[in-house]
Amino acid sequence: MKAEVHPELKEVKVTCSGCSTEFVMHSTAQDYRIEVCSSCHPFYTGKQSRIIDTEGRVEKFVKKFQGKEARVSKRKRKIASREADETARIEREAKQAAEDKKAREEARERRKEEQAARRAAQEAKAAQEAPKEEEQAAPPSEAKPAVAESGESEAEATPEAPEQS
Repeated sequence: MKAEVHPELKEVKVTCSGCSTEFVMHSTAQDYRIEVCSSCHPFYTGKQSRIIDTEGRVEKFVKKFQGKEARVSKRKRKIASREADETARIEREAKQAAEDKKAREEARERRKEEQAARRAAQEAKAAQEAPKEEEQAAPPSEAKPAVAESGESEAEATPEAPEQS
């Protein structure tokens, strides 16, 4: 052993502030003052109030975390977020497709109504023009009595129109 390398070991006095007991021990420091010693500590004296563990560890754990959501890892949260976004996107697309289909059906119905209105107008126009065409296509012998009734001259009643086939 080397000389003068190790600190010097002395007898020191230890004083307990709880029960004022003093005892001696060896140390390199000066006197000690401690709060609790072996003569006044509840564990050594048996004067401690005993804690009775009525619940088991599992019951304590369940009670502690009851009603709280379990912590979810960051990766699982991201996956859940992506799935929710994907579901929302699919729902939006389905809703948009339904709206587009409804708009197309309404446009188709409008076109049908417009075509029916045009056809009715054409038929009405054709019905109005048909008597005129019949008068123009009728032989002159039948046209004479109509002219005689109206009081027009024969030249005015029979206009020269090209023949229609």
